[in-house]
Amino acid sequence: QTGLGEPARDWFPISFMSTFSDWADLMHVNDLKNDWGQLSCGCHPNCGTGMAVMIDKETKEAVPVTAFLHGDQLAKDIAKVNDASRGKFLTIVGMALCLMKNYDPFHSPKHFKLTDLLKKFDKNFNATGKNYGKVGPDRTIDDVMKRRNDRWNFLFIAGMWFQDLFNYDFRRTEQCIIPYATQEGEISFCAYNTGVGWRNIIEKMHMTATLSKWYEEHGRHEIFAGGKNVAMETKEHSLYLRDGIVTQEEQRDLDKLGIAKNAREEKMRARDAKQKNDPAYNARMASLYREVVLKEKPVASENGFIPLGALVKNNGKPLTAESAESVAEVAEPVAGD
Repeated sequence: QTGLGEPARDWFPISFMSTFSDWADLMHVNDLKNDWGQLSCGCHPNCGTGMAVMIDKETKEAVPVTAFLHGDQLAKDIAKVNDASRGKFLTIVGMALCLMKNYDPFHSPKHFKLTDLLKKFDKNFNATGKNYGKVGPDRTIDDVMKRRNDRWNFLFIAGMWFQDLFNYDFRRTEQCIIPYATQEGEISFCAYNTGVGWRNIIEKMHMTATLSKWYEEHGRHEIFAGGKNVAMETKEHSLYLRDGIVTQEEQRDLDKLGIAKNAREEKMRARDAKQKNDPAYNARMASLYREVVLKEKPVASENGFIPLGALVKNNGKPLTAESAESVAEVAEPVAGD
């Protein structure tokens, strides 16, 4: 759908990001404001999929990150760095070595360099502590503009495979990481919104009243407008109206230009234009005209053959054996054999 990259190479499960989250936890483990750690997606691999794209803001060139960075091998190398747990400095060095090992400059964007890749990771994970502009609630417009000075935009495209009854995956539902708080307790997103539909079950269990029952007990609320004259305290206003624009007539300038005034009119015009040049539609209308207006019965085949009387007409009537003989008697003589 995106028209970018190769599906088998560039699309990874969303839980693929957990490897990078673990690496970020190692770097910021001693930070004073690191109370919660990094976000880590532990959902089932079939839950969703994503692709990272590197975009050049100047030339608008877009290339999947995994086209020039071997994602599968990179994750394996970073996992080894995480398992070693050698401290912040060596963890950063290990990540840099992993990036340089799996970087392919021949498939990267035209103006993209290895230093841009290292800078991008440093900016996203705050590895070296360099100030690229604050991202917290105390950030200012200067921080925003400072971060936007980066030529490269890192875009992440993700999608979720919705579960129906024919493709329901119980393992995925079991590993769902999105909790819903309900009257019956905590229920996962997958169980609440898919499959047998726990949402409908719980809503009906705790429903106070149906809409019709509520109207029966409390009555309907008053409906304003809808053809009624709504009472207003005053009709005076401070809106300045130009006499040259405001008229008492309907807007007709769009009609002169042939422009539809609303979506319904636009759809009707598109339908009429399509039907006008549709041979099948014209043939169907012609058949209805002959049947309804001219009172001609549609030709029906008998055992795969069309009767002769349905094709030849005698003063508007089907041709029978008697009428065929009379027609033959008054036929104009033809000279010759």
